[in-house]
Amino acid sequence: MSIWFYITIITGFSLIYYGYDKKKSYELKGKQIELEQKKLELEMKKLEKEREL
Repeated sequence: MSIWFYITIITGFSLIYYGYDKKKSYELKGKQIELEQKKLELEMKKLEKEREL
């Protein structure tokens, strides 16, 4: 086997790992945005409760 075969294999695995890492990063960012949205909803409910009193 030539060196080009190994270079191709290493490059392929690197690209697969990079894609996996980016996917996980985007999923984490989505969860963080979802958490912030829930925090805002909770704060709005608290303010509505205070307003009623």
